[in-house]
Amino acid sequence: MIDVRAHTLPNGCKILLRPTPDKAILSMVAAVRWGARDDPADQAGLSHLMARLLTKGTASRTAFEIAQTLESVGGDIEAFCGQDFLGLETQTVETDWRIALDVLTDCLFHPSFTAEEFDKERSLIQAEIRRAEDDKFSFTYRRLECLFYRGHLYGTPAEGEVETVASLDHESIRALHAAIARPESIVLVVVGNVPDEEFLAAIAMTWPAGPVRPAGPVRPAGSPPERDQAVRRRLEPEQAPGAGRGETVVLTKEVEQAFVVLGYPAERPGLPESAALRLACGVLGEGMSARLFSRLRDRDHLAYAVGSSLVGRELASHLFLYIGTNPATVEIARDRMRREAENLADEPPDDAELERARQYMLGRYLIGRQTNAALARSMATTEIWGLGWEWGEHFPERIKAVAADQVVSAARRYLTNPATAVLVPSPG
Repeated sequence: MIDVRAHTLPNGCKILLRPTPDKAILSMVAAVRWGARDDPADQAGLSHLMARLLTKGTASRTAFEIAQTLESVGGDIEAFCGQDFLGLETQTVETDWRIALDVLTDCLFHPSFTAEEFDKERSLIQAEIRRAEDDKFSFTYRRLECLFYRGHLYGTPAEGEVETVASLDHESIRALHAAIARPESIVLVVVGNVPDEEFLAAIAMTWPAGPVRPAGPVRPAGSPPERDQAVRRRLEPEQAPGAGRGETVVLTKEVEQAFVVLGYPAERPGLPESAALRLACGVLGEGMSARLFSRLRDRDHLAYAVGSSLVGRELASHLFLYIGTNPATVEIARDRMRREAENLADEPPDDAELERARQYMLGRYLIGRQTNAALARSMATTEIWGLGWEWGEHFPERIKAVAADQVVSAARRYLTNPATAVLVPSPG
């Protein structure tokens, strides 16, 4: 039985402590129930920029001093911001837990948001967005997501666009932090060995007593169906996820190879067919023995890169297939890839193929959870999503229980009529 100790403090913060007796590494993730999907459309990238600035100086430390404090004990701190939540994560050895907690607390609740760091970080993010535009996959996939989620809360990349980031102002960053940096909106996951009572006492002494405010924009904790319904009430019918299905966006750029990405809807984690669709994704394009690789690359010589992935999100997940190909064969490659997805419903995987996909997926999953940092991120994610920290522990059981007919059923329901993004070389 996994030893996880859950505590909800008087200030509303939920803390999960998971000892690891065989490891001396300590990982902490502080996840805030607010993400890029909550940004106003004309301020896309606001949450991402605010999160990045958390580690760029506080009332008592410069950005250099923050880094130096942790690096002096071999540790580090990083900010993150996804569509569903944002926050901070630290890594140290277990004996330095007080240092890690002190720095994390300082960055989370007392950032300085200086004008100098604001201007510097905003420029860095714009440069990173531009660099990503030079990568064929990143460029095409970003456009696919915008098409697929058109009008939805996920319709803009978490980091925003160059133009929206340029329009962000200093005061908006301060206002957002003041609204969301509240203990009752935070899940703190600690994977590693800390003295429970001392750790909780330190939190009680250094974090706001809260709840800080009785009302505000922070999303409440609740079951996914309740939260899903609340969000759906904010969306028009045509803004449901998958609005771009059946549509194609053709992109041109000075490239030598073409790239195609197909996007399909997927059940979010925790719903009945999510495991079957996850395995369908594995059969199609995960590993060199998967159908897309063995057929489109090895047999048909249509691809220099090919594969599939399922991106889980709290409100609406998606599954995508991709292929890099010669511009002369882009239409053929696109049609063959789409046909492979649709044929999964008519050409069920046999026992050997299904088991190959299952073992590949489980192996990659378990390898990916070997570190304390990975466990902390996984637990924080599923806790914020409303599935509970233990959801990830039972993922292998759900994958092992999927039968071929369930894969076929999921494929028939979801793997049709994709949204499509195609990148081809500029004419001339």
